Amino acid sequence: MADQQKVRWAILGAGRIAHKFALDFTATQRGELVAVAARDKERAREFASQYHIPQVYTYEELYKSGEVDAVYIATTHNFHYEQSLRCLENGKAVLCEKPITINDAEFKKLATVAKEKNVFLMEAMWMYFLPGVLQAKSWLESGRIGTLKAIQADFGFAMPFDPGGRLFNPALAGGALLDLGVYNLAFATFFTSQKPDTITATGVLGKTGVDETTGILLKYDTITASLLLSIVTRLRNKAVLSGDAGHIEITDFWKAPVVTLYNGEHEVVETFKDPRTTWGYNFEIQEATDAIIAGALESKVVPHSTSILLQELMTEVRRQIGFVYPMEQ
Repeated sequence: MADQQKVRWAILGAGRIAHKFALDFTATQRGELVAVAARDKERAREFASQYHIPQVYTYEELYKSGEVDAVYIATTHNFHYEQSLRCLENGKAVLCEKPITINDAEFKKLATVAKEKNVFLMEAMWMYFLPGVLQAKSWLESGRIGTLKAIQADFGFAMPFDPGGRLFNPALAGGALLDLGVYNLAFATFFTSQKPDTITATGVLGKTGVDETTGILLKYDTITASLLLSIVTRLRNKAVLSGDAGHIEITDFWKAPVVTLYNGEHEVVETFKDPRTTWGYNFEIQEATDAIIAGALESKVVPHSTSILLQELMTEVRRQIGFVYPMEQ
Protein backbone atom coordinates (compact mmCIF):
# COMPACT_ATOMS: atom_id res chain seq x y z
CA MET A 1 0.00 0.00 0.00
CA ALA A 2 3.07 2.25 -0.04
CA ASP A 3 1.90 4.08 -3.19
CA GLN A 4 -1.57 5.02 -1.95
CA GLN A 5 -2.43 8.46 -0.60
CA LYS A 6 -5.50 7.64 1.46
CA VAL A 7 -6.50 4.67 3.63
CA ARG A 8 -10.07 3.39 3.42
CA TRP A 9 -11.07 2.41 6.97
CA ALA A 10 -13.87 0.22 8.29
CA ILE A 11 -15.03 -0.33 11.86
CA LEU A 12 -15.83 -3.88 12.96
CA GLY A 13 -18.25 -3.63 15.86
CA ALA A 14 -20.71 -0.87 16.73
CA GLY A 15 -20.44 -0.59 20.51
CA ARG A 16 -19.36 2.20 22.85
CA ILE A 17 -15.69 2.33 21.87
CA ALA A 18 -16.55 2.24 18.16
CA HIS A 19 -18.49 5.48 18.64
CA LYS A 20 -15.43 7.16 20.16
CA PHE A 21 -13.29 5.98 17.24
CA ALA A 22 -15.78 7.36 14.72
CA LEU A 23 -15.97 10.72 16.50
CA ASP A 24 -12.18 11.08 16.65
CA PHE A 25 -11.71 9.96 13.06
CA THR A 26 -12.73 13.45 11.93
CA ALA A 27 -9.55 14.81 13.61
CA THR A 28 -7.26 12.70 11.39
CA GLN A 29 -5.80 13.08 7.91
CA ARG A 30 -5.24 10.81 4.91
CA GLY A 31 -7.95 8.39 5.96
CA GLU A 32 -11.57 7.83 4.96
CA LEU A 33 -14.16 6.00 7.05
CA VAL A 34 -16.02 4.01 4.41
CA ALA A 35 -17.73 1.10 6.18
CA VAL A 36 -19.00 -0.40 9.42
CA ALA A 37 -19.85 -4.02 10.19
CA ALA A 38 -21.77 -5.56 13.08
CA ARG A 39 -23.47 -8.84 13.93
CA ASP A 40 -26.78 -6.98 13.80
CA LYS A 41 -26.86 -5.28 10.42
CA GLU A 42 -29.64 -2.95 11.52
CA ARG A 43 -27.45 -1.74 14.36
CA ALA A 44 -24.69 -1.18 11.84
CA ARG A 45 -27.08 0.85 9.66
CA GLU A 46 -27.97 3.09 12.60
CA PHE A 47 -24.28 3.57 13.37
CA ALA A 48 -23.49 4.35 9.73
CA SER A 49 -26.30 6.88 9.53
CA GLN A 50 -25.07 8.67 12.66
CA TYR A 51 -21.55 9.13 11.26
CA HIS A 52 -22.37 9.37 7.54
CA ILE A 53 -20.55 6.14 6.71
CA PRO A 54 -21.49 5.00 3.20
CA GLN A 55 -21.25 1.21 3.46
CA VAL A 56 -22.77 -1.33 5.90
CA TYR A 57 -21.50 -4.91 6.02
CA THR A 58 -21.85 -8.19 7.81
CA TYR A 59 -18.55 -9.44 9.20
CA GLU A 60 -18.08 -11.84 6.29
CA GLU A 61 -18.85 -9.12 3.75
CA LEU A 62 -16.26 -6.88 5.38
CA TYR A 63 -13.55 -9.55 5.26
CA LYS A 64 -14.15 -10.02 1.52
CA SER A 65 -14.71 -6.39 0.54
CA GLY A 66 -12.40 -4.90 -2.04
CA GLU A 67 -13.35 -1.38 -0.93
CA VAL A 68 -11.61 -1.51 2.48
CA ASP A 69 -7.87 -1.19 3.21
CA ALA A 70 -7.84 -1.23 7.02
CA VAL A 71 -10.13 -2.41 9.83
CA TYR A 72 -10.48 -1.13 13.38
CA ILE A 73 -11.70 -4.01 15.56
CA ALA A 74 -13.88 -2.82 18.43
CA THR A 75 -15.49 -6.02 19.70
CA THR A 76 -15.01 -7.87 23.02
CA HIS A 77 -11.64 -9.50 23.76
CA ASN A 78 -12.73 -13.05 22.96
CA PHE A 79 -13.39 -12.16 19.31
CA HIS A 80 -10.19 -10.21 18.64
CA TYR A 81 -7.99 -13.09 17.53
CA GLU A 82 -10.44 -14.65 15.06
CA GLN A 83 -11.53 -11.32 13.58
CA SER A 84 -7.98 -9.98 13.28
CA LEU A 85 -6.90 -13.23 11.64
CA ARG A 86 -9.71 -13.11 9.07
CA CYS A 87 -8.86 -9.51 8.19
CA LEU A 88 -5.15 -10.26 7.81
CA GLU A 89 -5.81 -13.35 5.72
CA ASN A 90 -7.86 -11.18 3.39
CA GLY A 91 -5.13 -8.57 3.06
CA LYS A 92 -6.65 -5.93 5.33
CA ALA A 93 -4.54 -3.92 7.77
CA VAL A 94 -5.64 -4.27 11.39
CA LEU A 95 -5.83 -1.85 14.30
CA CYS A 96 -7.32 -3.95 17.09
CA GLU A 97 -8.49 -2.84 20.51
CA LYS A 98 -6.46 -3.88 23.51
CA PRO A 99 -5.84 -6.50 24.56
CA ILE A 100 -5.40 -7.61 20.98
CA THR A 101 -5.59 -11.29 22.00
CA ILE A 102 -6.23 -13.23 25.20
CA ASN A 103 -2.79 -14.87 25.36
CA ASP A 104 0.68 -14.65 23.87
CA ALA A 105 0.30 -17.67 21.57
CA GLU A 106 -2.61 -16.00 19.77
CA PHE A 107 -0.73 -12.76 19.17
CA LYS A 108 2.39 -14.53 17.94
CA LYS A 109 0.20 -16.29 15.38
CA LEU A 110 -1.28 -12.97 14.22
CA ALA A 111 2.17 -11.40 13.91
CA THR A 112 3.34 -14.35 11.84
CA VAL A 113 0.36 -14.12 9.48
CA ALA A 114 0.78 -10.34 9.15
CA LYS A 115 4.37 -10.80 8.04
CA GLU A 116 3.48 -13.64 5.68
CA LYS A 117 0.70 -11.58 4.09
CA ASN A 118 2.75 -8.36 4.17
CA VAL A 119 -0.06 -6.57 6.04
CA PHE A 120 0.05 -3.96 8.82
CA LEU A 121 -0.96 -5.08 12.34
CA MET A 122 -1.16 -2.89 15.45
CA GLU A 123 -2.64 -3.08 18.93
CA ALA A 124 -4.69 0.03 19.72
CA MET A 125 -2.75 1.17 22.79
CA TRP A 126 -4.10 4.74 22.78
CA MET A 127 -2.41 5.61 26.09
CA TYR A 128 1.02 5.56 24.42
CA PHE A 129 0.08 8.59 22.30
CA LEU A 130 -1.60 10.82 24.88
CA PRO A 131 0.01 14.24 25.49
CA GLY A 132 -0.02 13.75 29.28
CA VAL A 133 1.78 10.43 29.11
CA LEU A 134 4.31 11.86 26.66
CA GLN A 135 4.87 14.84 28.96
CA ALA A 136 5.64 12.49 31.85
CA LYS A 137 8.05 10.59 29.63
CA SER A 138 9.76 13.85 28.65
CA TRP A 139 10.17 14.90 32.29
CA LEU A 140 11.60 11.50 33.15
CA GLU A 141 14.02 11.41 30.24
CA SER A 142 15.25 14.95 30.95
CA GLY A 143 16.13 13.98 34.52
CA ARG A 144 13.46 16.05 36.28
CA ILE A 145 12.93 13.33 38.94
CA GLY A 146 16.43 11.88 38.82
CA THR A 147 16.78 8.15 38.28
CA LEU A 148 13.53 6.18 38.17
CA LYS A 149 13.25 3.81 41.11
CA ALA A 150 9.61 2.81 41.47
CA ILE A 151 6.33 2.73 39.55
CA GLN A 152 2.87 2.50 41.07
CA ALA A 153 -0.35 2.25 39.09
CA ASP A 154 -3.85 1.56 40.44
CA PHE A 155 -6.91 1.11 38.25
CA GLY A 156 -10.21 -0.01 39.72
CA PHE A 157 -13.93 0.66 39.87
CA ALA A 158 -16.87 -1.03 41.57
CA MET A 159 -18.59 -2.29 38.44
CA PRO A 160 -22.25 -3.41 38.47
CA PHE A 161 -22.26 -7.18 38.68
CA ASP A 162 -23.59 -8.77 35.49
CA PRO A 163 -22.55 -12.44 35.13
CA GLY A 164 -23.34 -12.35 31.41
CA GLY A 165 -21.70 -9.02 30.69
CA ARG A 166 -18.30 -8.17 29.26
CA LEU A 167 -16.49 -7.72 32.59
CA PHE A 168 -17.64 -10.77 34.54
CA ASN A 169 -18.24 -13.36 31.83
CA PRO A 170 -15.25 -15.67 31.22
CA ALA A 171 -16.66 -16.64 27.80
CA LEU A 172 -16.17 -13.00 26.78
CA ALA A 173 -12.62 -13.01 28.18
CA GLY A 174 -13.75 -10.90 31.13
CA GLY A 175 -11.91 -10.05 34.33
CA ALA A 176 -9.89 -7.20 35.75
CA LEU A 177 -6.59 -8.17 34.14
CA LEU A 178 -7.52 -8.08 30.46
CA ASP A 179 -9.96 -5.18 30.77
CA LEU A 180 -8.03 -2.89 33.12
CA GLY A 181 -4.69 -4.50 33.93
CA VAL A 182 -3.47 -4.27 30.36
CA TYR A 183 -3.20 -0.52 31.02
CA ASN A 184 -1.16 -0.99 34.22
CA LEU A 185 1.23 -3.37 32.50
CA ALA A 186 1.45 -1.20 29.40
CA PHE A 187 2.24 1.80 31.60
CA ALA A 188 5.10 0.00 33.37
CA THR A 189 6.42 -1.25 30.04
CA PHE A 190 6.30 2.22 28.48
CA PHE A 191 8.37 3.80 31.24
CA THR A 192 10.90 1.00 31.70
CA SER A 193 11.28 -0.03 28.04
CA GLN A 194 12.26 -3.51 29.14
CA LYS A 195 11.04 -6.92 30.26
CA PRO A 196 10.96 -7.42 34.03
CA ASP A 197 13.38 -9.87 35.61
CA THR A 198 10.65 -11.33 37.81
CA ILE A 199 6.87 -11.11 38.06
CA THR A 200 4.77 -12.00 41.11
CA ALA A 201 0.99 -11.96 41.03
CA THR A 202 -1.90 -12.64 43.36
CA GLY A 203 -5.58 -12.44 42.61
CA VAL A 204 -9.11 -13.06 43.83
CA LEU A 205 -11.35 -15.03 41.48
CA GLY A 206 -15.05 -14.26 41.81
CA LYS A 207 -18.15 -16.42 41.57
CA THR A 208 -18.09 -16.38 37.74
CA GLY A 209 -14.44 -17.47 37.72
CA VAL A 210 -12.84 -14.25 36.44
CA ASP A 211 -10.23 -12.29 38.37
CA GLU A 212 -12.01 -9.49 40.24
CA THR A 213 -8.98 -7.97 41.99
CA THR A 214 -5.38 -8.64 41.02
CA GLY A 215 -2.05 -7.39 42.35
CA ILE A 216 1.16 -7.56 40.33
CA LEU A 217 4.75 -6.86 41.41
CA LEU A 218 7.36 -6.47 38.69
CA LYS A 219 11.09 -6.33 39.44
CA TYR A 220 13.44 -4.82 36.92
CA ASP A 221 17.19 -4.29 37.37
CA THR A 222 16.91 -1.20 39.57
CA ILE A 223 13.16 -0.51 39.40
CA THR A 224 10.11 -2.08 41.00
CA ALA A 225 6.55 -1.69 39.73
CA SER A 226 3.53 -2.25 41.96
CA LEU A 227 0.25 -2.62 40.05
CA LEU A 228 -3.26 -3.09 41.44
CA LEU A 229 -6.49 -3.52 39.47
CA SER A 230 -10.07 -4.31 40.36
CA ILE A 231 -13.59 -4.48 38.97
CA VAL A 232 -15.22 -4.70 42.41
CA THR A 233 -13.82 -1.65 44.23
CA ARG A 234 -12.72 1.85 43.36
CA LEU A 235 -8.97 2.38 43.70
CA ARG A 236 -6.91 5.59 43.67
CA ASN A 237 -6.83 5.44 39.87
CA LYS A 238 -3.53 7.19 39.41
CA ALA A 239 0.05 6.34 38.57
CA VAL A 240 3.23 7.54 40.25
CA LEU A 241 6.73 7.51 38.81
CA SER A 242 9.19 7.91 41.70
CA GLY A 243 12.81 8.88 41.22
CA ASP A 244 15.63 9.69 43.62
CA ALA A 245 15.04 13.43 43.13
CA GLY A 246 11.26 13.73 42.82
CA HIS A 247 8.18 12.07 41.41
CA ILE A 248 5.45 12.42 38.79
CA GLU A 249 1.77 11.79 39.48
CA ILE A 250 -0.70 11.10 36.67
CA THR A 251 -4.39 11.39 37.44
CA ASP A 252 -6.49 8.67 35.75
CA PHE A 253 -3.27 7.54 34.09
CA TRP A 254 -4.94 5.60 31.25
CA LYS A 255 -6.28 8.90 29.87
CA ALA A 256 -3.82 11.26 31.63
CA PRO A 257 -5.78 14.54 31.81
CA VAL A 258 -3.49 16.02 34.49
CA VAL A 259 0.19 15.29 35.14
CA THR A 260 2.05 16.83 38.09
CA LEU A 261 5.79 17.07 38.68
CA TYR A 262 7.05 17.14 42.29
CA ASN A 263 10.51 17.73 43.69
CA GLY A 264 12.16 15.63 46.37
CA GLU A 265 10.32 17.53 49.11
CA HIS A 266 6.92 16.68 47.62
CA GLU A 267 6.46 20.26 46.42
CA VAL A 268 4.69 20.91 43.13
CA VAL A 269 7.14 22.08 40.49
CA GLU A 270 4.97 21.98 37.37
CA THR A 271 1.52 20.85 36.28
CA PHE A 272 0.49 19.79 32.77
CA LYS A 273 -3.17 19.77 31.74
CA ASP A 274 -3.99 18.05 28.47
CA PRO A 275 -5.69 20.58 26.15
CA ARG A 276 -7.04 18.01 23.70
CA THR A 277 -10.67 18.22 22.64
CA THR A 278 -10.90 14.65 21.30
CA TRP A 279 -11.18 11.37 23.17
CA GLY A 280 -7.59 10.72 22.10
CA TYR A 281 -8.14 7.93 19.60
CA ASN A 282 -7.15 10.22 16.75
CA PHE A 283 -3.47 9.84 17.63
CA GLU A 284 -3.42 6.06 17.18
CA ILE A 285 -5.59 6.31 14.05
CA GLN A 286 -3.10 8.76 12.55
CA GLU A 287 -0.16 6.54 13.51
CA ALA A 288 -1.74 3.54 11.81
CA THR A 289 -2.84 5.50 8.74
CA ASP A 290 0.61 6.99 8.20
CA ALA A 291 2.31 3.63 8.72
CA ILE A 292 0.01 1.89 6.24
CA ILE A 293 0.61 4.55 3.59
CA ALA A 294 4.36 4.21 4.20
CA GLY A 295 4.14 0.45 3.65
CA ALA A 296 5.14 -0.44 7.21
CA LEU A 297 4.01 -3.73 8.76
CA GLU A 298 3.97 -2.46 12.35
CA SER A 299 3.91 0.71 14.41
CA LYS A 300 7.10 2.22 15.78
CA VAL A 301 5.21 3.32 18.90
CA VAL A 302 3.37 0.03 19.52
CA PRO A 303 5.52 -2.55 17.73
CA HIS A 304 4.73 -6.26 17.72
CA SER A 305 7.45 -6.82 20.33
CA THR A 306 5.55 -4.64 22.83
CA SER A 307 2.29 -6.51 22.27
CA ILE A 308 4.08 -9.84 22.63
CA LEU A 309 5.63 -8.71 25.93
CA LEU A 310 2.29 -7.50 27.30
CA GLN A 311 0.63 -10.77 26.33
CA GLU A 312 3.44 -12.80 27.91
CA LEU A 313 3.09 -10.81 31.14
CA MET A 314 -0.69 -11.24 31.27
CA THR A 315 -0.45 -14.93 30.45
CA GLU A 316 2.04 -15.39 33.30
CA VAL A 317 -0.15 -13.43 35.72
CA ARG A 318 -3.11 -15.66 34.92
CA ARG A 319 -0.95 -18.75 35.34
CA GLN A 320 0.09 -17.61 38.80
CA ILE A 321 -3.45 -16.78 39.95
CA GLY A 322 -4.91 -19.94 38.42
CA PHE A 323 -7.17 -18.31 35.85
CA VAL A 324 -7.79 -20.08 32.53
CA TYR A 325 -10.40 -19.00 30.01
CA PRO A 326 -12.84 -21.69 28.82
CA MET A 327 -11.73 -21.23 25.19
CA GLU A 328 -8.16 -22.09 26.25
CA GLN A 329 -9.06 -25.43 27.80
